[in-house]
Amino acid sequence: MLLRYTTVLTLASALLQPPGVLFLLAIFGWISELLGWRYLGRILLFIALSMLYFFSTAMGARLLLSPLENRYPPLNGPLSGAQKPGAIVVLGGGEVMTSPKSRQETANARTLVRLMAAARLAKRTHLPLIPSGGAPRFGVAAEATTMAQILRQDFHVSNPIWPETHSYNTAANAANSSVLLAEHHIQRIYLVTSALHMPRAVAWFRLSHLDVVPVPTDYRLNQIRPYRLGSWLPRAIFMEISSEACHEYLGLLWLGLQKQGLGSGD
Repeated sequence: MLLRYTTVLTLASALLQPPGVLFLLAIFGWISELLGWRYLGRILLFIALSMLYFFSTAMGARLLLSPLENRYPPLNGPLSGAQKPGAIVVLGGGEVMTSPKSRQETANARTLVRLMAAARLAKRTHLPLIPSGGAPRFGVAAEATTMAQILRQDFHVSNPIWPETHSYNTAANAANSSVLLAEHHIQRIYLVTSALHMPRAVAWFRLSHLDVVPVPTDYRLNQIRPYRLGSWLPRAIFMEISSEACHEYLGLLWLGLQKQGLGSGD
């Protein structure tokens, strides 16, 4: 049941964010042309091409990213006194193969940046760390296990590490981490993840009754760089960034619908 649920969510996400949604618009436009609805078909094709261009430029990517990455400012330094959290939670961002013919996986660049920020904060605060992330597929180690090994071996973190190894998405990261934290009587945490992902992550962790101090990292674009001619030229990297931003907006929309459902059930 869980596998079927995650498969449906993955399929829906792929079709509702670029480039999947652009293919759908183009297909509907083509079908409309075949059915004789020429104006509707041309409008849909025009919208698909316009969105393709917008999502593929630095200008479009920046407009989508700014509300997400600017939501929470960078953490200037550890908190002290009554504001001091009791643990550091760092979320996994994916894995890559160690070599083309290997079955062994390691953290991807995004996860490494998150781990770097978490390790730096851990050495300054001496707080326990919770790397959160389940197995990306059946038969391989949980992402949190890999993250814990990197924290020990590569970043030389000596703090206690409590891996949370069962999560398959951000909602599960929050729910499972809250259970683990409750076992240690901790409610206030530092939360380390990509700045792009932080608004959705904070919302889910707060929904799990945790007091969150955001520690955003892994910023996608330099937002102080002035606009240039190149900002209007389409590139594949900007399509990728736009797609990630749309994924976050869809996730926030889904979270809002979940909250409404919980509220109506009270």
